[in-house]
Amino acid sequence: MSQTELYVAKLDEALMAKAAVLTKEEIPQLKEHCRTFQAAYSGLYKVFLEKGLIQEDNYDYEQKISDLKAPPSDPFSESDLQTQMNIRLQDYMTQLDFMNNFFFMSVESLNLKGIKNMLGMIDYFHWSEISQNAAHVMSRSLAIYVDKIKQTGDAMAINILANSIKVLKDLQKKIKAILKKITQYARQNYKLQCRMNVISQMTLDPNRINSDLSGTLQAIKFEFPVKWQGNPFFKELVQEILEEDFSSQAASLQEKNLSSLAVKERVVKKKKIDKSAEMKKELLALVSELAKIYIPMETIIIRLDDNSHILDENIKSFAQRLSRWINRVMRQKNEVFYEIQTGSNGTRKSREKINFTSYLNWIRMKANFYKNLNNPQSTSYLRAAESDLPHLEEFLEKNQLELKKIINRLAALERFFKEEADPEVRTKAKGFKAEMQQMKMIVGKIVSGLKEYQVQLEEIEQLKALGIDPES
Repeated sequence: MSQTELYVAKLDEALMAKAAVLTKEEIPQLKEHCRTFQAAYSGLYKVFLEKGLIQEDNYDYEQKISDLKAPPSDPFSESDLQTQMNIRLQDYMTQLDFMNNFFFMSVESLNLKGIKNMLGMIDYFHWSEISQNAAHVMSRSLAIYVDKIKQTGDAMAINILANSIKVLKDLQKKIKAILKKITQYARQNYKLQCRMNVISQMTLDPNRINSDLSGTLQAIKFEFPVKWQGNPFFKELVQEILEEDFSSQAASLQEKNLSSLAVKERVVKKKKIDKSAEMKKELLALVSELAKIYIPMETIIIRLDDNSHILDENIKSFAQRLSRWINRVMRQKNEVFYEIQTGSNGTRKSREKINFTSYLNWIRMKANFYKNLNNPQSTSYLRAAESDLPHLEEFLEKNQLELKKIINRLAALERFFKEEADPEVRTKAKGFKAEMQQMKMIVGKIVSGLKEYQVQLEEIEQLKALGIDPES
C-alpha cells in the first residue's frame, strides 16, 4: 500500500469519526439556533406587517422551493424600495420556513454548496450593522424600515424590533461558528471523494504537476463530468490535494489534516449515584401529590353539609320529626344519623347507620391535614421530609388504603342523597362524582408510584445479591 493509499484510508476513518461527532453535537445545536433565528425574524416581520410597511401576499410571488437560496440582494433604486422590500422580506420568511421545516440538516446535505447557501441565508442581513449608513444594501434598506417604526413612538413595537435584532445578531455569530466547524469537515470530505472518484482513476506525473500545475488542474477538471458527474470543480481544493499527495511537504500536510479532524475522547468520570436520595425524592413527590387531595375533599364537604341541611328542612314524617326532637332537645345532641347502602359495584350490599355529623367532622379534619401537608413549610410536610424511606412508604401505604375506604363511604352518601332521598330532596341535592373521580386519580397515582418504588427496591436487592454496587 502506497503512502497516498494509506493516507486515504486514515482520512476516511477520521472523517467517519468526525461526522459522528458533528451529527451528535453540532447539527442539533444548529437546528435549534436556526429555529430560534426564524422565530426572531418572524417577530420583526409581523411588526412591519402590522404597521403597514409591507403587505403580505400583495403580489403573487408563490414559488416551489427545492433548495436553500437567499432572496436577491442586488441594489435597487429608492423609488423601488417599497416594492423590493415587500418581495424580499416575504421571500426571506418563506426561505427560513423551508430551511427549518423542509431542508434536512445533516453532514451530507451540508456539503460545501449547502454550507454556502445557508451562509447566504444567515448573512442576508448584517444584524450588527443595521444602519442607514451601512455599506450592505439589505442592511441599509432594513434600517430605513426600523427607523420608520421608531418614529411612530410605539414602545411595544420598538421593543420587539430591538429584541429581535439583538437575538438575530447573537444567533448569526453562533450559527456561523457551527458552520465553520462543518466546513472543515466538508472540505476534507470533498477532497477524499475527489481522490477516490477522479484522481485515483487518472495517471498523474509528479514532475508534470510541478512544472505545469495549471495544465494538470485543467486536465482534472476535464475528467469531472465523466468520473464524478454533477459535482462542482473547486480549483483551490483540487490544488490542495495535489500538494498533499505529490509535493515535498506531503507527509506534514497529511498529518496536519488528520490532526485537525481528530476527535478528542472525553473521559467521563462515573459519578456515584445516591439511589436512596433519588428514591426519597420520588416518595416525597408522591407525598406532594397526596396532599392535593384536599381540594376535591373540601368541595365534597361543602356539598355534603348543604345536602344534609336540605334533607333536614324537607323532613315530612312525624316519626322522623320526633326522632330529631328527641336527639336535639331531650338528649341535648345535635347529631344527624343516616342509614346508607354500602358495597355497590357488584359486591354484597348492606345497610349501615352512620353518625353523619361525626363523620363529616372527621372528613373535615382529614381535609385540613392534607391541606397542611400541601404546604412545604408546614410541620406535617417537614416531618415527612425528615422520615426515612421505610416510614415514608408506610405513611403513603396507610393513607392510600384509608382514602380508598373514604371514597367508598362518600360514594354511598352521594347515592343516598341523589338516589334514595325523596324526589324533592334529589332535585335540590348536589352530587360530587367528579370530585370523587379526582380523588380516585390521586390515589391511583400513589398506588402506581409505590409499585414503582417497590420494583426499584427489588432490583437493588438483586444487584446486591450479585455483588454489584447499585449506586455505581
